[in-house]
Amino acid sequence: MRTHRIHLNGFDMVYKECGNPEGAAVVLLHGFCGSSNYWHKLCPLLSSNYRVIMPDLRGHGESSAPEGAYTMEKMADDVARLLDVLRIDKAVVFGHSLGGYVTAAFADAHSDKLAGFGLIHSTALPDTAEMKRKRIRDIVEIRAKGIAPYVRGIMPRLLPEKRRDELREDLKQMIEIGCRMAPEAAIRTLEGMLQRPDRSRVLAEAAVPVLLVAGEEDTVVEPDMTFTVSVMNAPCTTYKLPHILETAFEGVAHMSLVEVSDQLARVMLSYLQTLAEKERMVP
Repeated sequence: MRTHRIHLNGFDMVYKECGNPEGAAVVLLHGFCGSSNYWHKLCPLLSSNYRVIMPDLRGHGESSAPEGAYTMEKMADDVARLLDVLRIDKAVVFGHSLGGYVTAAFADAHSDKLAGFGLIHSTALPDTAEMKRKRIRDIVEIRAKGIAPYVRGIMPRLLPEKRRDELREDLKQMIEIGCRMAPEAAIRTLEGMLQRPDRSRVLAEAAVPVLLVAGEEDTVVEPDMTFTVSVMNAPCTTYKLPHILETAFEGVAHMSLVEVSDQLARVMLSYLQTLAEKERMVP
């Protein structure tokens, strides 16, 4: 795995890369208080035929933390700029949790750069009123106590309770990654997430197949939030659209990329194969 650092959009972005340099580009975007290391189990499973690019989003991982709220639009623009620098015309973008919010914003603003996209334990819906109140409480908590207590409190909830002992090494790594995040960067990201609009129409109107992945035991982004989209004259409905492909993992919470990485890889590879077949059918 190769690590690179570049300056773009006013900050230093670190990204990791693995796989076939000549293959189709696949971008993996991590979740809140995470980093590109969240994908360490997936990368080798996807790398045979694809060029896999895993950025640390602004303020996360080894990337620097610029001033201002980290809106989904800003982070989507960071990804678009990265593709420009790497001279990649189109990529398939998969986003986990926060990364899914960024992916939806990317699909909204930069559809010309998309070969396909997927939301993994994420949603195109905005925060509910209760979720917004929770984010504000989180900001207050981080300001008062720092990042470490907050991370140690939220990370166990991302995994199914009955498997936390089995996944304790993964949980330890998740906590270590989160605790290295600057408190102000976490606050700026929370401020950005608070501002998210409803982008379910982006899924409904996408010109490419869309992959949606949920965990049946996910209490952070419940399956109904992942699988709900808006169609014309029927907002926020579960009406099935033929270009939207849904997968729900039984017994899985918020971290299928850790909990069942092999199963998630198979779903992602199947989706990538669907895109390849669709492209071959286009005259």
